[in-house]
Amino acid sequence: MSEASGTQNVALICTRGFADVLTLGRQHRADPYAVHVGPSPWLDRLPPAWRIELPGRIDAAGVEVEPLDLSALADRLRGLPGKPAAVVIALLFAPRNPAHERAVREAVARLLPGVPVHCSHAHDAAGAEYERTVATLRAAGCVLPVPGGSPAEPSGGQGLDAQVAGIADHIQAVLVDHAVSSVVREAMDCAAGIFLPDGRLVAQARTLPLLLGSLAPAVAGILAECPVAQMQPGEGFASNDPWRGGTHLPDVIVLRPVFAYGRVQALIACILHHQDVGGTTPGSLPPDARTVFEEGLRIPPLRLYRQDRVDPAILRLLTANSRRPEELAGNLQAQWAGLQAGDAALQRLLDAGDGFLRKCEAAIAASEAATRRALAAVPDGRWHYRDALDGDGRGDAAVEVAVTLVKQADTLTIDLTGCADQVDGPANASRGAVAAAVNYLARRVAPDAASNAGCLAPITVRTRPGTIVDPAWPAALNARTNLVKLLANALLGAWAQAVPGQVPAPNAGVAVVLVLSGTRADGRAWLFTEIIASGAGAAPWGPGGSGVSTDVGNARNTPAEVIEAQAPVRVERVQVRAGSGGAGRHAGGCGTVRAYHLLEGQGAIAYRGERHRTPAQGAAGGAPGLCGSARIERADGTVEQLPAKARAMWRAGDRLVVETAGAGGWGPPGDAGSEIA
Repeated sequence: MSEASGTQNVALICTRGFADVLTLGRQHRADPYAVHVGPSPWLDRLPPAWRIELPGRIDAAGVEVEPLDLSALADRLRGLPGKPAAVVIALLFAPRNPAHERAVREAVARLLPGVPVHCSHAHDAAGAEYERTVATLRAAGCVLPVPGGSPAEPSGGQGLDAQVAGIADHIQAVLVDHAVSSVVREAMDCAAGIFLPDGRLVAQARTLPLLLGSLAPAVAGILAECPVAQMQPGEGFASNDPWRGGTHLPDVIVLRPVFAYGRVQALIACILHHQDVGGTTPGSLPPDARTVFEEGLRIPPLRLYRQDRVDPAILRLLTANSRRPEELAGNLQAQWAGLQAGDAALQRLLDAGDGFLRKCEAAIAASEAATRRALAAVPDGRWHYRDALDGDGRGDAAVEVAVTLVKQADTLTIDLTGCADQVDGPANASRGAVAAAVNYLARRVAPDAASNAGCLAPITVRTRPGTIVDPAWPAALNARTNLVKLLANALLGAWAQAVPGQVPAPNAGVAVVLVLSGTRADGRAWLFTEIIASGAGAAPWGPGGSGVSTDVGNARNTPAEVIEAQAPVRVERVQVRAGSGGAGRHAGGCGTVRAYHLLEGQGAIAYRGERHRTPAQGAAGGAPGLCGSARIERADGTVEQLPAKARAMWRAGDRLVVETAGAGGWGPPGDAGSEIA
């Protein structure tokens, strides 16, 4: 078939439990500020009916741990919608031991003589199972259409906006390449931005809005205690303090002044989620913390680098408070490497006069003007939206999220004073974290404006001290992602009333954060962090995508092959949670199912979910999505259901199953064109 005709009659044979890996991809989106994410294009290019799962497993060491079972292969091939033009075989860890793929290839050759067969172990694709599968499909002629340009490309072509944004992307790429932990290298839980010396944002990388939107408050917090006038070339400053612009303690911000012609011409900064900065649980995300003291080491703004060298005394202090000291030191060095690369790249744009500054000022003014024009085009009004968190980690009582938008002329006031009082558990969010949700709405108001400080100039945010969105020290707040995602959805829900027909139904509004840790049978410790996506809301123009990181989230998932290479855990299922999206004229996106099997020793689970009791609502008559859940299936046959925020222990033979929530549908179910996710 031609590329333009959709399905290409290629059959995919994969490991049992992994047929949906192609649909789910890496769960992120190319445009971090895209308000709607539709279904995976792979559903049309290689529909589920053309995918075959087979039992049998090779492990990370290349050892067969489950025999290959080909008994059903003949029937499955006969059950395909037609004769395949080619067959692709992509089994887990095939490059480490291709025996299973070779056996399947021989069987297919006997059953389908003359049909080309392509094995993934023959393709040295960068990445793990998803990337290798795509590379093998490409070799078989099954490819996705090349999109006609990135929707995230900044306005201005090769003007200053594009050039500076490109440098921010370069900082991000270097940071990821040098990072040590999988939550950065694979999940890309980091962000970078470029600022003027007064702290105003000029450009940011196109990655994770949750961190991008919080960078500016963090930079302001550092500048308040480390004045630019006192900075020297080669210095670097760090902080993670939520009461000085930070988010939560694992997110460490590092800032570097960029000097040229004897003065600071710009600031570059990055933020990275460090795997462990102390606290009561491995991973520094205790779901039942009561104060920030239980969450890890709090770092006030301080000078960490001098003359491009880390201060050894401060580094010893930081690493002494981490369960992963080498990893923390390595990730800090990755941040510095990214900033050094950004400094070098930025030098070519700087000049002895004020040309760079004037161009940046003009870009910020243009974004402000675009945002004001967009606001002026909307009728004045006041709109409300309410949602609720499923408890705070210490109790089960719902925690109310209430937003009011007041639009007048070319200004917008975001009133968050109706949000609940701060809670005992870690579901609070600092003002710096809340800024990410505000920034996301600003990008929705004027999506064509370059992403800089000008977008926020017409927007005023009102909070009430002592609430979940403006908590008093020493509140616990490591679970701030839950609140910020629901807040972003609530802001979009209120804005949807101002611009009917232009905003999708609510996303599931949850990214499960899972920290698994433990001890092997020989006593060696292990730890990793997972970020698991849910469903995207349906829109007036189409259904929502399944298992995709939405709104302020945009982290990638961690491949099963990466997890199994670093921990005694077998990932048994990576699937779309079929039917969990809300019904409607256009169905909401479905959540996901991930199942983990602990193979040896014992370990701890820190689970931070949401939407266990309060579903994502539909819009315009669409149905809500299904709630999420998590459970431990014990080796003795008992099943333990976990609440939305939980700590638990597990032992060899136990399984953890996480099912994330679905998103809201759009329009009454049964309308013409109704679709079910």
